[in-house]
Amino acid sequence: MSTNKKPAPVVDRRTQQAVEVFEKALKLLHKRDYEKAAETLDALIEDFPEEREVLERARAYRALCTRGLAESRKSTFKPKGFEEIVKYGVYLHNRGEFEEALKFLRQAEEIHPRNEHVQYCLAATAARAGDTPAALKALRTAIQASPSNRALAKSDSDFDPIRNDDEFIDLVYAQAS
Repeated sequence: MSTNKKPAPVVDRRTQQAVEVFEKALKLLHKRDYEKAAETLDALIEDFPEEREVLERARAYRALCTRGLAESRKSTFKPKGFEEIVKYGVYLHNRGEFEEALKFLRQAEEIHPRNEHVQYCLAATAARAGDTPAALKALRTAIQASPSNRALAKSDSDFDPIRNDDEFIDLVYAQAS
């Protein structure tokens, strides 16, 4: 009496625990709860370093969580009102998201086209984004609105990308007339 059944593979307890944590993270990911899924995957990666196969998949799904979190933050927050739009533009600038920051700062400029703070922020962000003509135009407007912006621009590292541009030098280092 011979049976051709293969014995069930032996899975050790640690591997089983790692798989259970991984499955929990996948359920959270499926629900689009990227934050809790990321926390669960981080714990898995930290607590089960010996489970190479599971960790490989966990790291891949962790990257999905990061992208999902970034996308959900972009799509869920909509600043309202001039001040909030400007602040959000500055926030994005400080995070290094210059193209996205420009969108909000241009929106603020549409509301108050001559606002010196908006013009200065636009100039700094455009300079960091590599748009020299837009940076110089906005900086010129900011300096016209308040000559003190000239002194700020001299030492502001946001203008480093255009600091050697002849027009920047003329604009910032010109004698006040």
